[in-house]
Amino acid sequence: MSKGKNRDARINLAAVVLLLGMGLIAYRLVNLQVLNADRYEGLAQEQRLQSSDLNPRRGCILDNEGEVLAISKEAYSIFATPYLVEDVPSAAADLSLVLGKPRQEIEEKLRTPSGFVYLERKVSPDKAEEVAALGIAGIGLEKESKRYYPQGDLACQLIGFVGTDNIGLAGLELQYEEILAGERGEAELEVDARGDPIPGVTRIIKPPVDGSDIRLTLDSEIQFKLQEQLAVSVESSGAKNAAGLVMDCRTGAILAMATHPFFDVNRFASVDPSLTRNRPVTDAFEPGSVLKVITAMAALQEQVVTPGSVINIPPSIKMGEYEFKDDHDMPKSDLTFSEVIAYSSNLGTIKTAMALGKDAMAGYLEKCGLGRKTGVDFPGEAAGVVPQAKDWSLTTLPTVAIGQGISVTPLQLAVVMSAVANGGVMVQPHFLQCIVHPDKSTEEREYPSGERIVSENTAASLRHILGEVVRIGTGTRAATALFNCGGKTGTAMKPDPRGGYREAYVASFAGFGPSENPRLVAVITLDEPRTVYGGLAAAPCFSQVMEFSLQHLEVTPSLEKANTKDRVVQQ
Repeated sequence: MSKGKNRDARINLAAVVLLLGMGLIAYRLVNLQVLNADRYEGLAQEQRLQSSDLNPRRGCILDNEGEVLAISKEAYSIFATPYLVEDVPSAAADLSLVLGKPRQEIEEKLRTPSGFVYLERKVSPDKAEEVAALGIAGIGLEKESKRYYPQGDLACQLIGFVGTDNIGLAGLELQYEEILAGERGEAELEVDARGDPIPGVTRIIKPPVDGSDIRLTLDSEIQFKLQEQLAVSVESSGAKNAAGLVMDCRTGAILAMATHPFFDVNRFASVDPSLTRNRPVTDAFEPGSVLKVITAMAALQEQVVTPGSVINIPPSIKMGEYEFKDDHDMPKSDLTFSEVIAYSSNLGTIKTAMALGKDAMAGYLEKCGLGRKTGVDFPGEAAGVVPQAKDWSLTTLPTVAIGQGISVTPLQLAVVMSAVANGGVMVQPHFLQCIVHPDKSTEEREYPSGERIVSENTAASLRHILGEVVRIGTGTRAATALFNCGGKTGTAMKPDPRGGYREAYVASFAGFGPSENPRLVAVITLDEPRTVYGGLAAAPCFSQVMEFSLQHLEVTPSLEKANTKDRVVQQ
């Protein structure tokens, strides 16, 4: 073959190769820019653009005067992009000094095979500044907020707490999560090759909506006094724990509620979970003689007795194989019905209940809301246990009449006592007073008026009888210096999990004040005090809390005590 022909063949081959190459390039371009353009554009945006949540401000929790009980403060979380940290041992040592965490723990996180890891959540702005000043590549700051409870242990079980992600976990923080939390927003930001945001190119897709504040019915002064006196009662009586509440008997607004022992809400993560229970709402107990209020209410309303009816008190009453007796000696064998309740005679109450009958007694337990939840705005409410009337045995009526074989919550007792105090009407217990929206507009919360369960005359008669409990009966230590009060003591044996009862008691007192025109009810319970009687263990706490609360609310003292000054009731 001649040289010319060889040259032509080589040129032709080169041309073919070139054309094929250009064809492949053209195909690739068409594939990238036409056929799969959307896919590759999406991949590029995924690398360059990132979406980020914008956290709203969580609403505050306020007392009835606007005092802050829970608030969110600015905080920062420290994170790392491990593959960008060049000198891990040195970085871990520096961060350990600033964050106060073990160097080895930080180093382990920095060696994590991932693109993101938290080193510490929600540190103060000052601490975040110290971390930023270290200038360590791959260490970043994320702005967040941290829940803070400025009052420490005040209303701790009531307020509850939030988790690391600012989501309510307990108490009113959980109950009103949707109102407090607000709505998350969304932003789109561009990042560089290192994954760091490029300043000035963030785009807000959806702005966050801040949470609303909630204002409670809680009165911080009364709450403080209740907690103080519960602590005093536990110390003096040796009780395992104590619980109490103060409520407006006209509206159901709860002014104070507490369970001792208390805890600092800011350190809830290190607290025994049992301490976080809001026992007046979540725990039911056998109330004992406090429940004689319902037996008396039913008997008076059904005209089975009058306050002056005389009842003979026998040495005992035998029902089947069980023998009922009084826990203490009565002053005489014939008592008026007022005296039966004042001196807390089991036998007098049982005779009254037998005259009333099973069906009527069961009906009034239902009217008073026992065996079902009150509907209070708090999570985990207990309903208590009331035996169905069809299942009552020979001994159920006398047992229930004196408050055994039935369980209630302190809040249920407060609702029953409120009906006695306000003239016979049930109330809806509640904590929320109003919602304060981010624009400062307010939304008052309205509650339905309750059902009348007894007449005003019956309620008035019962108030007088319960006043005698405090004046001459088992509740004399519930008396206050400035106000006439009424109420009922309770001393109940605790059930044994194996069956029957054991030698352990719950002492309680439920009452109202002032007797002439009741404003408040209060319930106090002590679990297994050394002094088992409610009149000795719980009544003094009621006295101190009720007198302070009525004075704090500027209620006019009872007429015959109006000129009393600096008088101290001997407890």
